[in-house]
Amino acid sequence: MAQATDYYQLLGVDEAASASAIKRAYRVLARQSHPDHNPDDAHAEDRFKRIQAAYQILSDPERRQTYDALRRDPLAMAFRAAGAFASSGITDPLSPSFFGPDAPGPGADIEAQIRLTFDQALRGGTTEVRLGDGQTVRLTVPKGVRSGLKVRVRGRGKASASGERGDLYVTYRVDPSPRFRREGDNLHVVETVSAIEAVLGAARSITNAYGQTVKVAVPPGTQPGERLRLRGQGVATPKRAGDLFVEVQVTVPRDLSDAQREALRTTAEDIGLL
Repeated sequence: MAQATDYYQLLGVDEAASASAIKRAYRVLARQSHPDHNPDDAHAEDRFKRIQAAYQILSDPERRQTYDALRRDPLAMAFRAAGAFASSGITDPLSPSFFGPDAPGPGADIEAQIRLTFDQALRGGTTEVRLGDGQTVRLTVPKGVRSGLKVRVRGRGKASASGERGDLYVTYRVDPSPRFRREGDNLHVVETVSAIEAVLGAARSITNAYGQTVKVAVPPGTQPGERLRLRGQGVATPKRAGDLFVEVQVTVPRDLSDAQREALRTTAEDIGLL
């Protein structure tokens, strides 16, 4: 005798699972099994329909209660699996038609990508994404958004037969900066100083990623590759601000005259550096 599908096993949830847990499991499986994502799988559509059917039953309290009662009655479940309801002219109590035509369940989720410049990502603002059906969705870009961040926009996915929409998942892609390197909310920049400035120390003014002028003190004896930390001058997000790390690059002059070179040598010898 045929075996009836166990809807809990199909969705990968426990029979005591909450409604929200069932919905989460359904959304994950629906995305994975959607025919659009599996064009080479001949069974994808059938698998997707079975997942939808399971969610339609388990997401509705009355249908779930009926299903649970049948599930505890092996004879009734076997009766259903064998197709006896159809052959006897009785409506299957687990079919959508038994409960009316408006079966619950959201439509499919959809995904989109938005590309931002480095400056757009730092400052945030608003942007728009155009969906395949012609809809335009306006989004708020969080200040300091990172590349790869995925956000969910509820109810802007595809509509099901009952009119309930799935969700829209938007992934942000941020173009790199030619000057700054980002690590988390920290930024890194290279600043060039002369060998004399590295030896004696110097005060520099640099422009941060937001176009503001900030001062950085290069301590005497700074070594090539040493990093100077400017707290709070990195990426500003709604929760915190990262730091700016200034990596010191030391240059050695190539075009000294013989007299300048000799004067430096004499000075270095006098103070014991040579």
